[in-house]
Amino acid sequence: MKYLTSKAYWPLLAVFDAFGNIFMKKHRQPPEILRKALFIRLEHIGDMVMATPVFESFKKSNPECEIHVLCQSLTTPLIRFNPFVDKIIEFDAPWFSRKSVKKNDIKDILKKEKYDIVFEMHGDPRNLSIAHATGGYVVGYACRGGGFLINKKMPYDPKAHMISQNMTLVSDYINSSAGKTKIYTDKKSRAEAVSLMRKNELKRCRFVVIQPRTGRPEKDLTDQEVANFVKSSKLKVVITGSIDDVKRNEAFSSLPNSVNLTGKTSLLGLVELVKMAQSVLAADTGIVHISGAVGKKCRVIYKTTDRKVWGYE
Repeated sequence: MKYLTSKAYWPLLAVFDAFGNIFMKKHRQPPEILRKALFIRLEHIGDMVMATPVFESFKKSNPECEIHVLCQSLTTPLIRFNPFVDKIIEFDAPWFSRKSVKKNDIKDILKKEKYDIVFEMHGDPRNLSIAHATGGYVVGYACRGGGFLINKKMPYDPKAHMISQNMTLVSDYINSSAGKTKIYTDKKSRAEAVSLMRKNELKRCRFVVIQPRTGRPEKDLTDQEVANFVKSSKLKVVITGSIDDVKRNEAFSSLPNSVNLTGKTSLLGLVELVKMAQSVLAADTGIVHISGAVGKKCRVIYKTTDRKVWGYE
């Protein structure tokens, strides 16, 4: 079997799956009634944004079913005001977090919820072990190993757009096609963006947002690429990024015709700022998906990722 990992891990994963298939007994049957569903989306900002059409389609097809989402604290704001999500459970999984985090008894917490069905959206064996431990009927991908933990394996196409991959996961339980990605905000977030604009003399649709960092150096824009863009821009340029990017983005503070807001916005404040910008330029990172969700033009520099899978063109 081909896995969506480095080939060096394939023999180990094959042995892992072989033993799992021998010793793991599967007695769970598909639920006749869906009263409570869990979606496991423990990855990053872009992954969560592209999961929003799934929540909407599933809820509209199963209006009586509670939708719970297990996610990182980082991505919680993206679905805090989502009308199709009933409950958010935060878990900063150490295997996805870029910082050291404290483990908690997440399996015990989830088991008490008595889920009828659990959708694991990434195909990660560690996530699948959590899904299996809930006692619910598990639907997922076996693309990274651990398929013996899944009750219903769904076909995975690594070349399909990420939203299509997500919709495939719930295809047996929905009667509507995928909607658009959406992020719901609040008055506080809008007020934050307006305040930043006034403070920095930014006018609506008269500035460009650029986010050069991704958390993965091989995907980042170089300092020279950023400087060249700022120099050629006819509009004021707003540099954004997370608190972790503050030090690396310090050099941009001296660029003419620019405002460095790295680490100075909340996540939803950034969403509102993007709405008010003329356009966005970024490496393939979360702000790209935010731009897609709010319908803002975004120029993306893809260096290591496939625009056909992650893009909005």
